[in-house]
Amino acid sequence: MTLKPDKGRNMEEIYAYARNQFISSSIVDHIHNTITNLDELKEILESITIPPQFYFLRVNLNKISMKDLLKELNLEFPETISEQGPLENTLKIPFIENQTIPMLSKQIYTDKYAAESIMLGADLFVPGFCGTSDKFDKGEEISILLKPTSRTKKMDENVEKFHVANGETMISSKDLPKYRNGILVNTTLPKYSLPKYRSSSAYKEGWISEQTLPATIACAIFVEEIVKNTQIKNPIIFDVCSAPGHKTTAIAERSHWLYSEQKKEKWLKIVSIDRSTNRLEHLRNDIKRLRLHNIDVLPIKLERILNEMPELREKANYLLFDPPCSALGTRPKLYLEKSQNDLLDFPKNQRRLLKIVDQLVKPGGILMYNTCTIPKEENEGILAYAVQKLGYQTIPIDQKYLQYGTPGLDYDGLDTMDLKNLLRFYPRYQESSGYFIAILRKI
Repeated sequence: MTLKPDKGRNMEEIYAYARNQFISSSIVDHIHNTITNLDELKEILESITIPPQFYFLRVNLNKISMKDLLKELNLEFPETISEQGPLENTLKIPFIENQTIPMLSKQIYTDKYAAESIMLGADLFVPGFCGTSDKFDKGEEISILLKPTSRTKKMDENVEKFHVANGETMISSKDLPKYRNGILVNTTLPKYSLPKYRSSSAYKEGWISEQTLPATIACAIFVEEIVKNTQIKNPIIFDVCSAPGHKTTAIAERSHWLYSEQKKEKWLKIVSIDRSTNRLEHLRNDIKRLRLHNIDVLPIKLERILNEMPELREKANYLLFDPPCSALGTRPKLYLEKSQNDLLDFPKNQRRLLKIVDQLVKPGGILMYNTCTIPKEENEGILAYAVQKLGYQTIPIDQKYLQYGTPGLDYDGLDTMDLKNLLRFYPRYQESSGYFIAILRKI
């Protein structure tokens, strides 16, 4: 990242902006430990609250060519300009901001997680329902707002920020108690418009999946490490902390496509591991939708894995580790509220889990480390721990991928070559989400 000259900003200006955007001062301070230039810091805080310039889809090239997919999407969504993204299997679509969403007489309230998806065009499902201003009938036009909480004080004064969409109710308030799942509101006018790809024939046929550009790049880097090593005939791959499984399916898709390009018909053996049975159900559904093979889904806590399944010790030739993180790079955010203790707990937990994960990797095996966050403590800091304490070494990322991001940042325990082997993405600079990628070899 190229530092810009400081324009005379001061921290009070940054804090004032953050308060207006409902970003806590603890988060500002935490990011500032990594991004010291105040102009850069302000740009990142601004970017976190809005979507990137483009929305990305991953294309399943095993099932359709990019040329044929574009033709199909242009027929189904003629008003949308879709084009191939930076990688062969990426499709990019521009976001369109709807400047004015009229506030309707009736409102439905939803949680933060659902609201941040609905503002990008997702429908409101029954589990996301948190309340309503009044009774409503099926087929009624209604506004969708973030549920007021202690974290969103002055919401009445900032209703435009928290008014994420308008839509049509699919269930009446009278019948709502009968439903545990299903669409409650069909979103018709979100804050930012995208075609409803999840309800498209292309999605149902398994031609496309949602995935950010940095995550798709990470999977491409990981798969190429596997495919170029012809000495291991049938490698075992673990995807740890995998739910909802987007990277698992991306690895399976891309590796099969690359092998097909070499005139081979091969599905890699992938074990997808996560503690959440419910979130892994999404992966099971995607395996069927995308028609993938040779994937084992393993719902288990990492803390129990070696006690209950000792045969997995040093089993993986390749392991992708994307641990829980502060997610300060994902966007857009309606608000960001974490205490300093919360933020300091993330790297502690990442080191704890990495020590467990290390025991699953064969000597000489490859470990990829990813996060969707910005702070050095959760990125370079974890890499320094892996190098200094666990006996790993960083290995170079192919030059063709380095153009999409920037090198790592200075950190005790990492040398200049280590930093060149890391790949960072920032909100704003690559019009992307914040992300971190590293490849390591277990010595």
